[in-house]
Amino acid sequence: MNIAPHLPPSLQTVADNVLREFSAGVDEPEGLSLIHEWLEVDGWDFLIADLGEQSALKLGYIAQLEFSDSETRYNLEISKDVEVQDADRLAWARQRIEYAQAGDDGYLLASLHAYRLIGSDGSHAFVGCLIEIHGQGGPVCEWWGLWKTPDDFYEAVGASGFNWVIPRMGEISDHVILSMWEKKKSRGKKRAH
Repeated sequence: MNIAPHLPPSLQTVADNVLREFSAGVDEPEGLSLIHEWLEVDGWDFLIADLGEQSALKLGYIAQLEFSDSETRYNLEISKDVEVQDADRLAWARQRIEYAQAGDDGYLLASLHAYRLIGSDGSHAFVGCLIEIHGQGGPVCEWWGLWKTPDDFYEAVGASGFNWVIPRMGEISDHVILSMWEKKKSRGKKRAH
């Protein structure tokens, strides 16, 4: 999170109006897009000053692609005549989650940023931004509006049900993983425990 105003003088009036509208309860204050444009170019270093504080693991996307018995069976080389168990599902899911956290290029594990927008009267709000890396296309900003605190922003990202905010939300439980699992389960012989 930035701690000092960095806006060029030409945008300070815009920021003042945006903050005034935000405090009046306007969801999308007029002029906020101009702040976004500045942050994506000239204000980039200020936007990403809090890099590494919080990230958003796209758990919903990983689940859509990977959390199925067919993927588990194929990748863990489980014979078709053996039933896929929850332990197998969890082992496969944890492999995919670990890969996304350790080896992803920035798409599955996006960075979260809360830029402190400061008015000339000292009022402030935080501009929420989720940044994905789209391969050679580079960083892509997904704007999440204005927030009273960075924590409010992080909470909203996590509450979307699609993203898991790291480290804020802690470890991903077995229950969460299995609740996101593709409902159709493959059949085979039960294994002896």
